[in-house]
Amino acid sequence: MINRRNFLSHAGAVSLAGIAATLASVKDVQAADYKALVVVFLSGGFDGNNVLIPMDAAYSDYAKARPSLALPKDSLVRLSGSHIGHQFGISPANRSFADLFEQKRMAVVANAGALVQPTTMAQLRNNSVKLPPFLGSHTEQEQWVQGWMGDEDTSGWGGRAMDVMPADMKNFQPLVAMARDYTAVVGNRTALSLANSGSGSRWGNAELSDPNSVFRQRVEWASRLQSSNVYDSEFSRSLRAAYNDTVQFALGQSYGTAPTGVFADAQIGRDLRYLARHLAYSKQTGARRQIYLVQDGGYDTHTDQLSTSTTNPGLEMNIGEVTNSLVAFDKSIQAYGMNNDVITVVMSEFGRTLDPAAGGGSDHAWGNHWFALGGPVKGGVIYGNTFPTLQTGGVDDASLYKPYRGQWIPQFSSDQFMADLVGWLGLTPAQALSVMPNLINFPQKTIGFV
Repeated sequence: MINRRNFLSHAGAVSLAGIAATLASVKDVQAADYKALVVVFLSGGFDGNNVLIPMDAAYSDYAKARPSLALPKDSLVRLSGSHIGHQFGISPANRSFADLFEQKRMAVVANAGALVQPTTMAQLRNNSVKLPPFLGSHTEQEQWVQGWMGDEDTSGWGGRAMDVMPADMKNFQPLVAMARDYTAVVGNRTALSLANSGSGSRWGNAELSDPNSVFRQRVEWASRLQSSNVYDSEFSRSLRAAYNDTVQFALGQSYGTAPTGVFADAQIGRDLRYLARHLAYSKQTGARRQIYLVQDGGYDTHTDQLSTSTTNPGLEMNIGEVTNSLVAFDKSIQAYGMNNDVITVVMSEFGRTLDPAAGGGSDHAWGNHWFALGGPVKGGVIYGNTFPTLQTGGVDDASLYKPYRGQWIPQFSSDQFMADLVGWLGLTPAQALSVMPNLINFPQKTIGFV
């Protein structure tokens, strides 16, 4: 006969085993429901007119409009199919994107940007439409397309999307910035983590990836101090948040195998390589939903846009590093078994003028071409209803002042672009409207690339 002590002992063992099995299954369920969105923001306004180029009769308009900037037709990498009335090619710097396009892993969204409501040329000319504030200004347009709602609410669309999610969906580093300007991932009620691919895992003598480090234990102890003094309490809270994030980032970089593919030896390459590994770690840790913002600069190319100097790189060199690193990032995501878990998008605050600037560059404009890649993307398509007529002073030239330089009214707003993404993350249409209030102005709420 089993005695009471043995019964309780066996019962406890069974219970603990059951709990462990249950926790393991919960983690498996969470891992199966993991989704991460990576936003690569090219600050300065990259010249989309020299990235996506028509290769049919419209090429002659392009070549005529920008004689000092036009890429030779035979250098372009042709994309298969006909899209919005044209055959297209992409810059040789973006050559590796063509493979993703043919594999239907990448989509192009033609002529997207900052809008408050659908806008026609007639409405623009007679001032009968509400426009985003400070068009053509880097800071304001960068904030606008990242979801800024004005000084009364400085959060971004990504932060507000996480704000409306239930707590169990944002259980681990829901918002992460690897950027200098990160409006998109600022929430009102959701914590933001700041990552740095060059930071390492040490705080002075404390090796944060080693739980046995005496110095790490001291930092952890300091982060748990309690105080009735508001300043001491806030210091401890901030230290604890920074400490916990740094530990997780350090552990992420020692997780699993190294990323696959060749990342550019540049900041964008280092950031995406770092991020690929951390995404795999985050999923394994039990994260559910995450939004990352990565920033790359150098796209305000008023002069020397075609420069191949390593000390003064132009558009082709900069965006080539981005493209090659993104392809390596995509390969890594697939190698980690996360093909359906991650979408990456590439965007910028505005495009650039069709007409070249005096110094061999281009100036601030409006609509631009954005990209989306990953397993969940409906790729191999250039999304849009029309493509701008590449003529200065032509029917699609929305220059606000003469002489007309060639800039495009976006056919898609940044809110419509983001609506595809927050829907994929799990928001309902009503929640998407609460996150992006201007979306209500658009009859077509999404673009359809996811």
